[in-house]
Amino acid sequence: MSKKTTETKQPPFVEELLKNGTTVLTAKTRDELAEIVNDIPADVHYAVGAVGYNPETGVFTLRVDISNN
Repeated sequence: MSKKTTETKQPPFVEELLKNGTTVLTAKTRDELAEIVNDIPADVHYAVGAVGYNPETGVFTLRVDISNN
C-alpha cells in the first residue's frame, strides 16, 4: 500500500500576500470578495480596509495587509 499525499495549493494571491505583505483583491460582487478572503489560511493574521467600487468597470476591490498583531 502506498500513501498518497494530498497537497493543497494556495491561490496565487495568498502567495503574493505572504511574499509582499500586501495584495489587492478584485471581484464582481462583495460576496465573491468574501469567498476570496475565506481562502486566506487561518494562521495568517491580516487587516483589510474598506471595500472600493469602480462604477465604470463594476469591480469591487479590497486591499489586504499582513498584520503583526
